[in-house]
Amino acid sequence: MKPIVILNRISLLLVMAMFYFTAHAMAFPFTLNNTATTYEDTTKFVVVKGKVTDIVTKKPVPYTNIYVSGSNIGTITNSDGDFILKVPKEKTNTPIHISYMGYKSQDLSIEQIQAKNNLIELTTEVITLKELIIRSNDPQNLIRSAIHNIPANYGNAPYLCTAFYRESVMQNKQYVGLAEAVLNIYKARYSNEFEADRVKVFKGRKSQDVKKMDTIMFKLQGGHQAVVMLDLAKNPETFMLEEYFNNYEFKPVSITYIEGRETYLIEFTQREGLQEPYYEGKLYLDVNTLAIRRAEFAISPYGLQFADKYLVKKKPAGTDVKTVGANYMVSYRELDGKWILNHARYEVKFRVIKRGKFFNKIYTSAADMAVTDIDTKNVEKFKYSEMLKPTSVFVDHVDEYYDEAFWGNYNIIKPEESIEDAVERISKKMKKYSSL
Repeated sequence: MKPIVILNRISLLLVMAMFYFTAHAMAFPFTLNNTATTYEDTTKFVVVKGKVTDIVTKKPVPYTNIYVSGSNIGTITNSDGDFILKVPKEKTNTPIHISYMGYKSQDLSIEQIQAKNNLIELTTEVITLKELIIRSNDPQNLIRSAIHNIPANYGNAPYLCTAFYRESVMQNKQYVGLAEAVLNIYKARYSNEFEADRVKVFKGRKSQDVKKMDTIMFKLQGGHQAVVMLDLAKNPETFMLEEYFNNYEFKPVSITYIEGRETYLIEFTQREGLQEPYYEGKLYLDVNTLAIRRAEFAISPYGLQFADKYLVKKKPAGTDVKTVGANYMVSYRELDGKWILNHARYEVKFRVIKRGKFFNKIYTSAADMAVTDIDTKNVEKFKYSEMLKPTSVFVDHVDEYYDEAFWGNYNIIKPEESIEDAVERISKKMKKYSSL
């Protein structure tokens, strides 16, 4: 099998940037929908806010798992360690579980979190290697076993997910595009590699700042699909497929902790000399079940020089676009003896240079998806006409900006202040522009 066949399936091709010169001085940053909206009854849940930090360094711990113990309800912290969790009133006496790899997990009541001034400090987990038995020091054998165990670890039946999705574009350090949505996702059975997951937008909102004519406009194609396809248990991709093992160098297996459970850590990097973009990163496998717990990977520094042909779809004449970074992450958590998709994220950076002009900017596209609920009983596949197509430009399909009350009891990833400031800035600009 040629490398490009595999690369076409994952975000190397699906996360495609399209750069254009804008042909107008100013476009409406967002539209307001005046249609009446039915809001969730906020008397049915309690909002829990907090911040997660390292107890020693006091630095935030991003992407920490925060969920109601023994339930499907959860979220993650943002890059500043902040979170918002909406807990149904009937579950307010159930502990909130806080966990991140390498740290001791905590189960706290809502009252305990509030008593700590909503600050949760995590302590590093200490592991004693002599207490553990490593069944294999061969990373390739462990990966083969993990692939073999996927049907047992992830179930053999489809289910429905509710997820919060945010997609953003930055020019240098300024947000120029932001869209987010509550998604309904039909997760196809893991045993059927030919049946794809389906995504439907339940509700969404966006805000885009389109600047003056002598500017590059960035569009992202298939970003939502790329995040869904980061489910490595469904789409093992190049570094987990045996026919590509020879393209990587693997380090000896070590052991760490995730949520208090012993976890194999497998590190890998692309062999030089290959004229294709491959990855480097870390893969985490549960010691007892060999389930894929987490993966953090990126196009290798050597492979970046070959990535543009996969990632850049269009660019204006006289413009050079170079991929300068592409990072990916996916994590899972256990529920009722099975592992479910928990969080997926990507971040891709491009350098854009206009030849003969003083234009040299970095564009960063990022997307986060946090699964906030699942349904294994009322499972029905979406009609093809209802789903968001894999190659769609997500922001082109989200044309309403709803009041915050819309989100009701849907759990979201709390926006960083910089994102909130961007929305406020663009909102003020729209009001000023509309009054002219």
